[in-house]
Order: sequence, then C-alpha cells, then structure tokens
Amino acid sequence: MKKLSFVAAMVMLSVAPAFSAEYREIQDNSFLIEEAYNQEDGVIQHIFTYQHMKGDSSLFTFTQEWPVPKQDHQLSYTIPVERIRGGGQDDTGFGDVAINYRYQAVLKEGIAFAPRFSLILPTGDEKKGLGTGTVGYQSTFH
Repeated sequence: MKKLSFVAAMVMLSVAPAFSAEYREIQDNSFLIEEAYNQEDGVIQHIFTYQHMKGDSSLFTFTQEWPVPKQDHQLSYTIPVERIRGGGQDDTGFGDVAINYRYQAVLKEGIAFAPRFSLILPTGDEKKGLGTGTVGYQSTFH
C-alpha cells in the first residue's frame, strides 16, 4: 500500500506543472448567488443544480450559457425537471423552460453589473403542477 501511495504522489507531482501552466484566475465565484459576470469569449458554462424539498419533492435544473458573440452579450437556457411528491401526488416531468439574455453592462476594476431578462415558456404540464400554463418573464439586476 505504501508503494501505491508513493507512486500516486509522484504522478500528481509530475502532472501538477501541466495544470498550473493553464491556470487562469476565477473571474466569478458565484456558487450561492446569481452571477454578475458573463461567460468569457469562447467559454460555455454548464450549470447543474439539485434541490430536495419538503414532502420528498425535488427539482433538478440544467443551464447552459454562451457568450454571443463576445462577453458583453450572453444567451442561455434553463431546463427544469421536477418531481412532486406528497398529498397523494407523485409526478415527474419537465417544468417551464427559461430562455435568458444577460448584458455585461459594467466589468472593470472589480466591479461587475450584468442585468438579465428571461422569457419563460410554458413547457411544463400545468395540470400536474409542473408548469404555469402561460408565457412569463423575469428580470434581475446584479
């Protein structure tokens, strides 16, 4: 076992310089809050979230963000998959999909501001509680 640990340590030490050459400072570190930074040119971000709720219900979302064509403008979409359990109900399906546009209004000297506008499409089953049954919109200013 000691020999395996030594070999693993040597491999990690030999690979580490390759990773450090690719190092770029993280521009946005917004794990718990909505970000105020658009994606850098040529970078596509994939965001997965999972939320476990009361009554054993859950919500999983997948978001993909693209700079279009550069960092000033970003398009993204969010696809929710919901499971509603409780009160005699047990339904799973897609919720309402959001198409998002974010404009990088300010990005200099540690200050970032990127308002977002979203169009919410009624793709979820309203009868099962998985959607609203109507087109909606949302905006945020961060």
